[in-house]
Amino acid sequence: MLAGERVEVLAVELGVAAATLYRWKHQALVDAGRKAGIKSYEPDELARARRRIHELEAELEAVKAASALFNGEEVVRPKGSARSFEA
Repeated sequence: MLAGERVEVLAVELGVAAATLYRWKHQALVDAGRKAGIKSYEPDELARARRRIHELEAELEAVKAASALFNGEEVVRPKGSARSFEA
């Protein structure tokens, strides 16, 4: 493709659809900086946002648990102890 081979010939040789090869070629040009677009090895903005939301939700759960603990809403049992503990 980039070296001048015909897409249809390569598609048959590789056993993939010609449309797939065109997408791969487009992405290769983007990754090489020869065409505008999002590089395949850079996380996109939506993925970063989802990851950040997940982190913030985990932090919120930790804060809620700590708040319940410090407000006396949760009974804390000593780790590994069989005896009961009443607050």
